[in-house]
Amino acid sequence: MTAARGSTALFAALAVLVGLLLAVPRAHAVEEMRQFNKDDTKPSRTKVCPKGKRYSDKKRDCVKTSCGTGQVWSGGVEACLDGNSASLSDEDLYLAAGDFALEARYADALPLLFRIKDRNNPQVLNLIGYSTRKLGDVDKGIDYYHRALAIDPNYTKARQYLGEAYLLKDDVAKAKEQLMEIADRCGGPCDDYELLVKAIAAHVTGEAIVGW
Repeated sequence: MTAARGSTALFAALAVLVGLLLAVPRAHAVEEMRQFNKDDTKPSRTKVCPKGKRYSDKKRDCVKTSCGTGQVWSGGVEACLDGNSASLSDEDLYLAAGDFALEARYADALPLLFRIKDRNNPQVLNLIGYSTRKLGDVDKGIDYYHRALAIDPNYTKARQYLGEAYLLKDDVAKAKEQLMEIADRCGGPCDDYELLVKAIAAHVTGEAIVGW
């Protein structure tokens, strides 16, 4: 009887937690995909602009960067170039892939990510893992998250996504391990921690998270 009451109380507490955390926006994930920095331990140098725009150093403002099919915005020349152009930087390719990922166009994001020269960038590996997992290959996505974390164990966004991937495999214990790793590296609750808490609580209580 005591155990049953304890279990009921736990699920009730988790239900309340889900209700509170569902209001937490995925703004941090959006920021991650719209900023690029080869050294993730330092603040990003890319100013975040509204969707469909990028920051122009020349104009010192956000400019419209919508490109046609098969084209990618080049920050260097501040114009749309063919998606296969050698003039596109790693940053150009990553940001274009991030825009595709935010639009749930994961199959379009991956070819751009695989063209990035610095394939040892944990941010790139993380987005490859995210897009791969979203396309249904959870195990391969997990492999890419691990590759990102092998390079930067403190990359908490990759740990958040890894935890979510484990939940898709119904492995709550491993998801909680990543939650604790995030807490240790953040020094307490942070955006990635709160997002994974929300995902774990929703998984345990059977609540659906739109867009997850």
